Amino acid sequence: MNADAARNVRHAQIAVALAIDDEELRSRALRALDGADPRFVLAADPAGADVVIADHLPATSGTQSDVPVIVIGDRPTIDEAVRRGHAGGLLPSFSGVKLQAAVQAVMQGLVCTDRQGEPISVFDDETDAELPELTVREVEVLQQLMTGASNKEIARRLDISIHTAKFHVASIVGKLGASGRTDAVARALRLARSMI
Repeated sequence: MNADAARNVRHAQIAVALAIDDEELRSRALRALDGADPRFVLAADPAGADVVIADHLPATSGTQSDVPVIVIGDRPTIDEAVRRGHAGGLLPSFSGVKLQAAVQAVMQGLVCTDRQGEPISVFDDETDAELPELTVREVEVLQQLMTGASNKEIARRLDISIHTAKFHVASIVGKLGASGRTDAVARALRLARSMI
């Protein structure tokens, strides 16, 4: 990816539609997205959104929507959402950081879920017994790796030290069983494609 294309990916807006009936959850989701990142914009219509956040499993009408859906619900609801091919889900106790990371992750084609007290997980249906679990920060670093960012660029963009960036890259490479950063991106993309 050339530098101009990488810049366009980093600065592209992400239209997020909220299909949340529960007023308290809707309010928390709005607060998490409002002012968090200038790339997040609210979409009035789920059909025109890049990502939909819902507090219920969307009804399926025979064809799967092209818009990824993050479902907020209990563990069985999240598991059912992933089984149906949705982008994943978060528990109702989600933090703003986790919601933001989940939206950014699904924009990279990853499927994320939130488990109480555990990191966000990236799922691969074929290896359910060995699911690589990435922390919120590791998801952010992986997104930067997907743009071709160096450790120095990752550190600057995420406001962390270069040493910390290297540590996260090494952790991601290890968790994905990759031979290096390029292989880690390739494996993450294969994981994402296996969920489509």
